[in-house]
Amino acid sequence: MKRLIAGTASALLALPLSAQPTRPAPDEDTRALPAVTVSGERGVATPLVQPSTAASRLNLSPLETPASVSVVPAELVRSLGVGTLIEAKTLAPGISSAPNPGNGGNLLNARGFTGQNSVKQLYNGLEIYNAGGVVSFPFDPWNIERIEVMGGPASVLYGTGAIGGAVNVVSKQPDASRTRHEVALGAGSYRALHQAVGSTGPLAPGWSYRLDLSHRGANNWIPRGESETLALSAALRWDASARLRLTLRTDYGEQSPMHYLGTPLANGAVAPGTRLQNYNISDNDLYFQDRWLTLQTNWDPTDNVTVRSDVYNLNHRRRYRDIQTFTYVPATGVQSAAVRRTGYRDIAHSLQRQNGINTYAKVNGQLLGMTNEFLAGFQVNQGSYDRHDNVRAGTSLVDALNPVPGLYRDAYRGESLPQYYLQLNQLGLYLENRLVVNDQFSVVAGLRSDRYRTQRLDRVTNNSTEGKLSGLSGNVGLVFNPEPEWAVYGQLATASDPVNSLASIGANQQGFGLSKGRQVEIGVKQSLWNGKRDWTLAAYRIVKKDLLTANLANPTIQEQVGQQSSRGIEAAVSARLSTWRIEANGTVVDPKFDDFKAQVGTVTRQLAGNVPTTVHRRAANLLVFWQFAPGWTARSALQYVGQRFTDNLNVSSMPGYTTLNLGLNWVPVPQLSVDLRLDNATDKVYATQGSATQWILGRPRTITLSGFYAF
Repeated sequence: MKRLIAGTASALLALPLSAQPTRPAPDEDTRALPAVTVSGERGVATPLVQPSTAASRLNLSPLETPASVSVVPAELVRSLGVGTLIEAKTLAPGISSAPNPGNGGNLLNARGFTGQNSVKQLYNGLEIYNAGGVVSFPFDPWNIERIEVMGGPASVLYGTGAIGGAVNVVSKQPDASRTRHEVALGAGSYRALHQAVGSTGPLAPGWSYRLDLSHRGANNWIPRGESETLALSAALRWDASARLRLTLRTDYGEQSPMHYLGTPLANGAVAPGTRLQNYNISDNDLYFQDRWLTLQTNWDPTDNVTVRSDVYNLNHRRRYRDIQTFTYVPATGVQSAAVRRTGYRDIAHSLQRQNGINTYAKVNGQLLGMTNEFLAGFQVNQGSYDRHDNVRAGTSLVDALNPVPGLYRDAYRGESLPQYYLQLNQLGLYLENRLVVNDQFSVVAGLRSDRYRTQRLDRVTNNSTEGKLSGLSGNVGLVFNPEPEWAVYGQLATASDPVNSLASIGANQQGFGLSKGRQVEIGVKQSLWNGKRDWTLAAYRIVKKDLLTANLANPTIQEQVGQQSSRGIEAAVSARLSTWRIEANGTVVDPKFDDFKAQVGTVTRQLAGNVPTTVHRRAANLLVFWQFAPGWTARSALQYVGQRFTDNLNVSSMPGYTTLNLGLNWVPVPQLSVDLRLDNATDKVYATQGSATQWILGRPRTITLSGFYAF
């Protein structure tokens, strides 16, 4: 709590000028999304016809884009009472999560690929390099306007690391037309509390602002499981003229998440009596701090020319002190069941910084008598990562049902020490073009080239190493519009992934090239009856080459010769029928290794045909809203995630699960909303991530009462 209070104070003092925060999306249309109501008596602005930044900087709508693009509006997220962004992201078709403290509680799976190096996550179109595979910001849905998801390769937009897709969170923006204020309060099971405020409006002629603050805390369902988060966003916009607009934005986030690392397994299931236990040490520590500062410039020198530029500074700190691995030891005749704890972890003083600029110009004109939009831009990044860590060791044994947690130094004295310092430099050049052949046909294409340079200083051996990488990606797609709100499309796209996070890559991996991927996709999208019915359908195949695999002659040597692929179908339907609203989506995926070797003991095995770790093969969402009386709406949210393997050998797995969330919302007056929700109504025991010895379980049944007031 002390860190959160101190962080809040420093962030508030720094609001207008401080060096810490986020950046608005490069080509973002700053008009707010209209609220989606349940009335069904009038048309609504469907996401299919609204401009999106997920798949192009040309400000195209999903119907104009030859790719799978889905939008999760903030209105939908808040109407469901979702409390974390990782949950909100899984409302999109084909997305599932595998959060744990080691990845910042923010790891996604998409189209048969997993993790921060294959499914890129961004905030207002900007990513922070995921040193160590950790992305911890943004995390609170209070500050967002919408979530945009692009399925499949997104390297043309964002560079390497997006073969599976990209998820972009768009924040709330200043409103220059009117003043609005919002307040939210909530309380629930396990002493959960939420307080949030928001305010926006004009300050003076040409000036407007936005301020959002959200605080959450809870004791949670395991002993010593307290959590606390703080999210602060502020933006100041200056409309210098009708053609020039500047927005200074600062974002600050602090997290002390529930420090839960899993529940031990017995015979492939949760060991009896262990679901609500905490086997971590008493002096555990888990802490993330993010500071973002961004200056966005929007300049329209003529009616046909648009220039966007973002200058940004990002800072991220993290702290870990815990035990990673729990193994169940069955009871014997003389000893009760126990849990063996191994892998004591201490990561301190790890600091990540990133500075950069992303600038592009878009020109609307004619080409051979046809309407044409052309965009060219560049991105320059300089990042650094200062890693302090320890060697994972230490062993202790505790009673399975009545654990005495003990202290870190009771079993292990290996403290965090300087390990390495890595500097990453990147230069990206990109082009996009849309040619409107006629009223029914358009062609969209893109090309991007990236250059990366890593310089790594090993602080243990004092050795320096250097690596240079280059990546070239492109896409081309055709859109056919039989009717204005009906699109049939096809696309070819390429992308690349790093063999490991470039911001924390090991010295023995700097010499490897990028893993290359390609996708073929076809699909259909349609918006009917003035937005009351939407549906999309996409089929794809992705192939990724040059995986790191063991050399058959010498398993201690790695080489890039492997391949994995996935093929699948994604579908989504949205319908508003009088007093009913239904949102449904689902995916069927066939992910597999085509060529991948792994060392098992002293033997190297070919794993062709196996399913990669963590990814799902089936996933679906069904959301139903029923306005059964004036001002009253009942809802249900059903989510299904299929079986996922916990190792590439496919020996152990986590079973599929279905969760049910229920809610009741009352709006006595337009400005006030009261909401009651029951999450995991059936108290389902399910795993979100795990290994052969332990699973990280989802939350048990919880109830929350919250209120929202706008004025």
